[in-house]
Amino acid sequence: MIKYIKWFWRYYRNYKRALVTLLTLSLVSSALMVMQPLLLKNVFDLLQSGTTKPTSLPFVSDWIEAVGDGDIGNYALMMIGLAMVLLVSYITLVGHRAYLNIKFEWEFRQEAFKGITTKGPDFFNRFTTGDLVTRLTDDVGEKLSWFACSGIFRFYEALTMIGFSLIMMLSIHPLLTLWTVVPLPVLVIIYSKSSALLDRRFDFLQKKISKVNDAMEACFSGIRVVKAYVKEEDQKRIFGQATDERRAAEISAVKTHTVIESLWMYIWQVGIIIVLLAGGYYVINGSLTIGEFVAFDSYILFMIYPMFDVGNFLVKGLRAAVSIKRLIELEEHPPMVDRYEGDRPIDPKRFKGQVEFDNVSFRFPGQERDIISGLSFTAEPGQRIALVGRIGSGKSWAVRMIPKLVNPTAGNIKLDGINLRDYSLSDLRQQIGYVPQEPILFSDTIENNIRFDWDNVTDDDISWAIEVSQFDKEIASFANGLKTRIGVRGMSISGGQKQRLALARALVTRPKILILDDCTSALDSDTEAALWDRLYEVMPELTCFIISHRPATLEKSDHVIVLEDGKIAEAGTHIDLILKEGLYCKLYHRIMLEEAIGGSAA
Repeated sequence: MIKYIKWFWRYYRNYKRALVTLLTLSLVSSALMVMQPLLLKNVFDLLQSGTTKPTSLPFVSDWIEAVGDGDIGNYALMMIGLAMVLLVSYITLVGHRAYLNIKFEWEFRQEAFKGITTKGPDFFNRFTTGDLVTRLTDDVGEKLSWFACSGIFRFYEALTMIGFSLIMMLSIHPLLTLWTVVPLPVLVIIYSKSSALLDRRFDFLQKKISKVNDAMEACFSGIRVVKAYVKEEDQKRIFGQATDERRAAEISAVKTHTVIESLWMYIWQVGIIIVLLAGGYYVINGSLTIGEFVAFDSYILFMIYPMFDVGNFLVKGLRAAVSIKRLIELEEHPPMVDRYEGDRPIDPKRFKGQVEFDNVSFRFPGQERDIISGLSFTAEPGQRIALVGRIGSGKSWAVRMIPKLVNPTAGNIKLDGINLRDYSLSDLRQQIGYVPQEPILFSDTIENNIRFDWDNVTDDDISWAIEVSQFDKEIASFANGLKTRIGVRGMSISGGQKQRLALARALVTRPKILILDDCTSALDSDTEAALWDRLYEVMPELTCFIISHRPATLEKSDHVIVLEDGKIAEAGTHIDLILKEGLYCKLYHRIMLEEAIGGSAA
């Protein structure tokens, strides 16, 4: 419970004035509300006997009697005036609650999204896209935002109303008030017995909602493959099964919720019946006036809806607790790279791009086997370093450590002789162009995919990057040019166009280090050759790390590093390694054979 309160307080402290307003208005509204039955009591007493009977709260009774002056008309005017004040205060109260509901929902979602963007690859291996979407939409919007303000403050308002009503009821007839608390022990037992059950039901339901979103995300992302293999019916079946499971979980949760809510409601109604019977008896024997009975009955009615709000708070609180737990689970997953580590700025004029790996190793948290082990080499400015190896040899993980997508678990990486960890993350990454194995594009225009919200990128930079990446002719053929929208993940353009677009985005900041993770596989040999010639014509000092199996690319590399099981098996120039007739020679000849077979088949 303390953990959840602390989580809420992170957001509450930014809205202290609004919260004080809510606390004050709730208290004032409840206090004014309980004044109405006292006015009604005096009216009925005047009609019955011509006099009013004071309550045991003299400061309240004296004020009402002084203003009313024993006149029914005065009491009626007081009731109208009080109703107008209550209307204004309640509109203000509800407006503040609605405002904070929306603000909290926005902040919850923004904070969660911001946290997710700082996580490493291990986070996205653990949490699927559909699950993350569920937590940012259903958990935040449906379960948490209303409870964060309206749920809590309606509960607070309910407690103040119940408290004030009980005080008034005790002042009228203490013994009769005791009958109103008869249902309370039963309600407490119901809540204590049901809370754990509801918590399990709601947690299970959220997991099933995540499963439905996972099924949709997987199908829509791979729709081309689904259609290519005529697997639409299989996807319908998978989605149908997921929705059936969600429906069953929804029904189970709603049934449990309904039963508990009904018990809460009707047990309290039994208490009202008891009070009506006992109150009637007291009126008959003369210990209670008609006015007091009417006031007492009004206070009972005042307590009905607040009791519902109390029950609703307990149930919705359990749902909110499940959602908070799911958001905290995202927050507590440690990032693989601290976004704020290192404060050393980079001077672009002095940054050369020398990269040194010093006995570097890397493994995922909690794993025993190194993905990279004891990697040592130096790349000088202007060199092309090719990394070669079988699938799973660790090539991609080696280059991902350069822009600090992950940190080494042992050893050090130095840039221009300075430890990589000391550099400012944003400055560092602006000096590194990175094109991953699968070009990641966004549902936007070509221009926005290249510009990528860099503040210092000009239109000339974009034109230059497009020309260097050999993408200018294709853009000229598009009807809308740079304003062409490329669809989800670039579905409207070819594989080679995707790779050149991703390359243009990597080049647009004119980086000193370029990392190409097997990203030219869809280019024809002539286009790739033109790309390399143009790239080193305009950026001769560019340090380039290339993961490739293109013979022409390997032959032009200054240094080739062959990885096997995360370790350096061989290293040297292309010619030296061919003459050595080791692992690289075998890989190279196999690649040449595959290209020859592929070329003859074409």
